[in-house]
Amino acid sequence: MRSIPARPATEPAPGPLPTGAGLVEAARDGDARARAALFGDYLPLVYNIVGRGLNGHPDVDDVVQETMVRAMRALPSLREPERFRSWIVAIAVRQMHDHGRRHRAAARLADLPEAAGIPDPAGDFAELAVDRQALARAGQDLLEAGRWLTDDHRETLALWWQECAGQLTRVEVAEVLRLSVPHTAVRIQRMKAKLEAAVGVLAAWRARPRCPELGALADSGAASRVLTRLTRHVTTCARCAAAVAARDSIDELPIRLGSLAIPALLAARIPGLAAQHGTATGPVAAFLRAVSPRRGPAAWRRVLVAGAAGAAAVALALYLEPLPRTPQVPGVPGPAASASAAAPSAAPSVSPGPASTAAAASPDTRAPAAYSGVAAGDHYVAPNGDDANPGTLDRPFATISRALAASAPGQTVAVRGGTYRPTATVSLAGTGTGERRITVSNYRDEQPVLDGSRLPAGTWFVVQRGGFLTVRGLRIVNAPDRAYVCESCHDTVLARLDVHGNGQAGLLLRGADTHDNLVADSDFHDNHETGGTGGYADGLAFKDGAGGGNRVRGCRMYDNSGDGVDLDGFAGAVTVEHTWAFGNGVNRWGTASFSAGGSGFKLGGVQVSHVLTDSAAWDNAGFGVTEAGGTGAHRLARDTAFRNGAAGFAFVSSAATVRDSLALANHPDAWLGERVTHSANSWEQPGWTTASLDVTDAASATAPRGPDGRLPVTSFLRNTRDPSVGAALSP
Repeated sequence: MRSIPARPATEPAPGPLPTGAGLVEAARDGDARARAALFGDYLPLVYNIVGRGLNGHPDVDDVVQETMVRAMRALPSLREPERFRSWIVAIAVRQMHDHGRRHRAAARLADLPEAAGIPDPAGDFAELAVDRQALARAGQDLLEAGRWLTDDHRETLALWWQECAGQLTRVEVAEVLRLSVPHTAVRIQRMKAKLEAAVGVLAAWRARPRCPELGALADSGAASRVLTRLTRHVTTCARCAAAVAARDSIDELPIRLGSLAIPALLAARIPGLAAQHGTATGPVAAFLRAVSPRRGPAAWRRVLVAGAAGAAAVALALYLEPLPRTPQVPGVPGPAASASAAAPSAAPSVSPGPASTAAAASPDTRAPAAYSGVAAGDHYVAPNGDDANPGTLDRPFATISRALAASAPGQTVAVRGGTYRPTATVSLAGTGTGERRITVSNYRDEQPVLDGSRLPAGTWFVVQRGGFLTVRGLRIVNAPDRAYVCESCHDTVLARLDVHGNGQAGLLLRGADTHDNLVADSDFHDNHETGGTGGYADGLAFKDGAGGGNRVRGCRMYDNSGDGVDLDGFAGAVTVEHTWAFGNGVNRWGTASFSAGGSGFKLGGVQVSHVLTDSAAWDNAGFGVTEAGGTGAHRLARDTAFRNGAAGFAFVSSAATVRDSLALANHPDAWLGERVTHSANSWEQPGWTTASLDVTDAASATAPRGPDGRLPVTSFLRNTRDPSVGAALSP
């Protein structure tokens, strides 16, 4: 009779894996589970860097796999686990550089669609100014302008790109440059001054019609000398200066990574590869020794900055997005982040577990490429938390206020999904530094909702003070009064907020020294007073304060009882760009004595010069865009006003400049005083009618935002007659 083997004793369930440097140490020391979890969690980072860097090249998967294999083999010799993040990035950069060197000849033969669309009789200038490989892949002004820099400045630029993308800290950049942190800030500032000049020259060069003197100066010579000549001309030529003024400062163009979905097959290979490649041998071990910290920063320099081609390859992984100026230390991380840019500050802290391991093991699962929020945090907040807890993922805090109180500059607060119903004002009093911002963000793709329905009447819901704070990914509803108040905030980023259904203004920035703040990719809607006339709840307002450098970008303000954007009473210029204000001032709540009259954009009642560009106002009860009786020299360009209850553009007392703007079906389209300078607007040209606009899909303007947080794609108000006039809702 066949014997039946005894059933083995039940093995105990494996314990939880460590996080951060502990996970790296466990993986380095041979723990197979830790290796699979570590490389599975860092696969999105590597894949996004390589995928964007190679611009979708068919070899992306191969380069990513080679990067991971090299890292797996070299891991046992890693001396400083806390450096794992920058270490694996260095390997990825080197692999991209090697790939680019092999394929450079073919890339040079590729078409240049961006340049091909611009008539350019002086082709030698383009050859001199632009690295064609980088431009063909990225098409970004910053990349083009970078070709004017010296090798030292290009090296600094490459490292700054890495820092802005979250790949390196300022301390690591300083180590690579062999400078102190303050001296590194000076080096970056000098590089950016040169880059600023180059971007300005490119803006003037692309102007149509182009200044004839500019072309005559771009004949020949070394790039640095040509740049000096052209910069000198651009700064003294009124025609060129106008083109330069229309573009953003590079201090407002930090960099963020896009997100790419990881092929399931590649994700499924990670556990097997991690088990197979656990020792360092041959050339990989030599590579590790070359970049080991004990060899000093020169080795990191060779790996992270592999010449101009390496810098371009890294840069291709990035695209640009405006952020507030930070004069003290440039290159502050942006408001939106991918998983790769969202790890907490001190170390590559990841939270592997059954879910992440399973995702990597199943060939039917696509591993997450990025999250709308942070992938991990230094402190965690959850609806079922307790402020007596240590604030870990397993034992979170209950309130954001408590988490901020525990946060040091450079740390991240991850807010778990669910509904929070506080009974008192939520205070956000944390302050970071120019080098180390504090971030409060939703955790991964979870949605935290702050519900103010339990607050006493007249209570402000969220009140923030301080600076160098990023707040993103929160939904704020049901406040009895103002939903979010920023008191004398500076260098703050408020991004991907959804603020609606509150009893007063959705967001109010006020107080002295309110400066260099950015409100981006956020929605403020359906805010109204529950009593009285109901008509004073604005979507977003700057009031009773002063300060420069404030910006609003990519936002929607709609269906509020007051104005969409109200800058009246704020003594400081605010720039609003690519923002929509619609349906404001309309009685949607059946209020008997509704005051109505809400406008789309109210630019202010004090003598300041606000800027409104590429923005649209439609279906507001009052004006589309108005000066509100102020006398400042506002600047408006490429804006649209459609079907508003009063004038589309109302500037009677101010010395505003209005150009390239469109107004149709308003009452009237334009009401302009004698001090206004206006040109190339629709009401100054014959033949403009509502038939020139696509008005069939208004509902798409309120569609959900995409994964990147940007405004939805819509054909509404698309101009079929002359696209150079009016706002481009969807470029």
